[in-house]
Amino acid sequence: MLETPSPRGPRLALSERGRLVGLTALTWTAVGLIASLPVVTALGLLPATLLIWGFVRARVARQRLEDRGLQLRLDPGAEIRTVTGRTVVLEARPRVTPGVDVHGLELEPGVTAPTHARVVPTDEDGVFEVHVASPRVGHAWIQGFQVKATVVGGLFEVRVWVATPVAVEVLPRHFPLRSDASLRATRASMQEHSDVAYRRRPGLGLEIRELRDFQAGDPFKHIAWSASARRGKLISREFESDLALSTWILVDCSPSMFWGRPGDARIDYAIETAYNLASVLIAKRDRAGLLVHDDKIRLVVKPGAGPGQLTRIVNALTEVPHLVHDDRTELTDRELVERVARWFTAQRRQSFALPAGLIQAGSPRLSHYDEARLIEAAQEVLQEVALEARRAPLIPFDGYAADYQRSVLRAFCRHVGIPLPVDPTLRPGGQARGLEAAVEAVMASRGGPHTMVSISDFFTADDVNALRRVAVAARRRHHSLLVLCPDHQGFDLADADPEDRLQHAIIDVERLRVRQNLTLAQTVLKPAGAVFLSVGPEDALARILARLRQVA
Repeated sequence: MLETPSPRGPRLALSERGRLVGLTALTWTAVGLIASLPVVTALGLLPATLLIWGFVRARVARQRLEDRGLQLRLDPGAEIRTVTGRTVVLEARPRVTPGVDVHGLELEPGVTAPTHARVVPTDEDGVFEVHVASPRVGHAWIQGFQVKATVVGGLFEVRVWVATPVAVEVLPRHFPLRSDASLRATRASMQEHSDVAYRRRPGLGLEIRELRDFQAGDPFKHIAWSASARRGKLISREFESDLALSTWILVDCSPSMFWGRPGDARIDYAIETAYNLASVLIAKRDRAGLLVHDDKIRLVVKPGAGPGQLTRIVNALTEVPHLVHDDRTELTDRELVERVARWFTAQRRQSFALPAGLIQAGSPRLSHYDEARLIEAAQEVLQEVALEARRAPLIPFDGYAADYQRSVLRAFCRHVGIPLPVDPTLRPGGQARGLEAAVEAVMASRGGPHTMVSISDFFTADDVNALRRVAVAARRRHHSLLVLCPDHQGFDLADADPEDRLQHAIIDVERLRVRQNLTLAQTVLKPAGAVFLSVGPEDALARILARLRQVA
């Protein structure tokens, strides 16, 4: 994880050739002094003098290179790149200011975790290929390059940091889908499509669909009293709905969803499944929406149709790995200020450090940086980001924390690629409360009834009362609920040591806890008609669509 993009190692050092010259000078000088041979001593002092002269020249060259004497151009241009694969290849073309004697360059990219990058020299002189690989959907940042330049005839190595911030947007991949796995999909509420087959479904209407046993949550006005008297138990009428359903995809982004290796965790499966499900629905001219939650609602994309709706859903899904709210990250306000200040020092060469005398004379709790100027500079950068993106951010700059200044700093970290440590602490009952808030938001939306597809591991869904309220509310308003639970062993930590019995025991306990919570959720939600589907990393989209067709 890159926290401070700065040169690693000494900024100025002898190269292999320089060390050889220095060793030769030391040997000749020592032999001349021991053998009392002035000529040999003089011959040894000549390389030493050459190294001293080269050292002075190398310091001048380092200063020029640091003063923007070395620039890197990345092809294609520095705008945001959008890729659907996991690897993107860029060309880096260094350009050195005339007057600086550079004999060779080596590049080392500085990226933010979990992104990886490597530089490969090409056959073309002065051109390097940068292979950027990101295992997770979202944004990957190249903050710059650590450049090692050989100067002064190859005698010295100079290390400088060249800031070249580049953002790469990694999109979800398409799942394979058979041609016979079509979805007679949910239709938009109060909207009909003349060129698509229409299917009636249970709901609110004038035509009776069937008589069935009364279930908890059914309106009392739907009770068929004559049939109830004949059968000796309560019978409820089920009506045909002339309204079609819209689909809400509920993605859980709780800490337990991020457990595992990036790219193979449950959240990665949830993001790509949500994208593929939305793309299939929208391709069928249906309406699809997205709601991202943990114990609170984080992102909402209201149901819609058309290519523009899929773009909005994709933008929201790529935002999921970068939620840096104050209750989702694990760092103090002082650490947050320090990370932002270090970024400005390395990338913009702006220092916001307070004078040492003022820090020593003040309180130990006093920040070492001028926070007012720092926040003002962060706001200017955020304005530049908003202008370049040409669209409003999904999360407002004041929506990351209750305090406006801390929210601005967190928004700054999100949009420039400063990684913040994720808080892995689980909140008991958090997923149950988050699901309840998500269902309430769906029921409060316009239209309906809705089909809700929830993707959650139910690791902390142990709040029975919240789950019961979800079940009763969904049933009462004729909403359908399909739960995809990625509880397969393939989502466990793949890096577990085969010889570590304690680690395997912990994994088994976690797996058992997930199974218990899932059983508890099924016990509460299934009587209300919810459908549970246990999925694994290799499950095909067709299986999910088939179950969704049954629910809808």
